Amino acid sequence: MRRRMMMAVLMAMGLARAASAQDSIADLRVGGDPDRFVADVTDLIAGFGGPQGLTAAGIEDHIALGRAGARASALRRLLAMDLDGDGALDRAEMKVSQRAASAAMRGRMERQFIAADGDGDGRISPVEMAEVGRTAALRALGEAEAEALRALMSLDRNGDAALTRDEVAAAIIPPDKAT
Repeated sequence: MRRRMMMAVLMAMGLARAASAQDSIADLRVGGDPDRFVADVTDLIAGFGGPQGLTAAGIEDHIALGRAGARASALRRLLAMDLDGDGALDRAEMKVSQRAASAAMRGRMERQFIAADGDGDGRISPVEMAEVGRTAALRALGEAEAEALRALMSLDRNGDAALTRDEVAAAIIPPDKAT
């Protein structure tokens, strides 16, 4: 699903560029697979839209939820090693977890620890943990991708501030039907 949403985001980025360069949404072309693009945006509309369709607020909810999931996942991995529950992780706690891990996982844990320990003091403070979460959130759904998702609202043909599947489908001209 993430791969399909990424495809939709990339196509939406192309749509946003095209929309700024052309007078009419009807002239837009989607490279790749227009049917898949419409399906992916339809999923987004169904998941984050209301009865009238997807609004800008729904898109923001999708962005926030995607980022929150990535942030939670990154923090879960660190907090699972926080043996004393103080909200921080030191090298001794990590070593206990490493002993129970596979060789590949031990290396990954070491790399993640070094990356998260911003000041190099051998301890990941709560502030550094929060930064790990923020970084993971933006890596999962960066600002360029968020802007591409927001650009989908430019396909709202009737101006009601809600995007429907029919509006998306109408805005897409398959490459074989374009002149």
